[in-house]
Amino acid sequence: MRRKWIALLALTTVFGMFGGVAYSAGGAKLVINGALFAPEVPPQMIDGNTMVPIRTVSEGLGADVRWDEVTRTVNVEMPDTASLQRQIDLLQSALAPASADEAVNKWAEWVKKRNGAAQYALLSPELRKRTLSSYKELNWVTGVSSPWVDNYEIAGGVPAGETGTSYEVTFHLKTSSGSAGQGTVKVTVEPQKNGDWQITGLQPVGDSSAINGIVIF
Repeated sequence: MRRKWIALLALTTVFGMFGGVAYSAGGAKLVINGALFAPEVPPQMIDGNTMVPIRTVSEGLGADVRWDEVTRTVNVEMPDTASLQRQIDLLQSALAPASADEAVNKWAEWVKKRNGAAQYALLSPELRKRTLSSYKELNWVTGVSSPWVDNYEIAGGVPAGETGTSYEVTFHLKTSSGSAGQGTVKVTVEPQKNGDWQITGLQPVGDSSAINGIVIF
């Protein structure tokens, strides 16, 4: 049992500051980045300190945990978040569309493929702020296996505001037994100073905010 708690207090403090760890003493709850965990050893109060299992917390934050029997040391290796963020930034830059038509076509295709991360890369900073928590809750998957988007049609390309362009994207859904209806979304895109285009508006046309399981923000 002792090895489960070695160096635990200091590490828990670090994770609490940077990893989104919430806990409750007495074996009530252990929540890491919004996900509820049920560790083998529940949270406990020891000498006035709240203690939680190091392996559960570390692995819940994406870290690798190893026990060295010779030196009796718990080794926790956190992922290189700075490098991962740099990778994400470069990938998002590579995906950036160079025209309004390219922006709306990419967005529609990634809705079809249920790729929330790719959709998110196209959004303006304001839309990213408003939708980030929702994408996370969906684990970045914006649809279900059935019904699925069979095909889509894009119409419009009309001026919107001073610099924007507006489109209407109609998604046709299907299941193994046939058609599952359709829904239309108004998509507004605008140019940025660096020449890229970003989506600045997603507005359902009628009742299309969630088209039979396909999530449109």
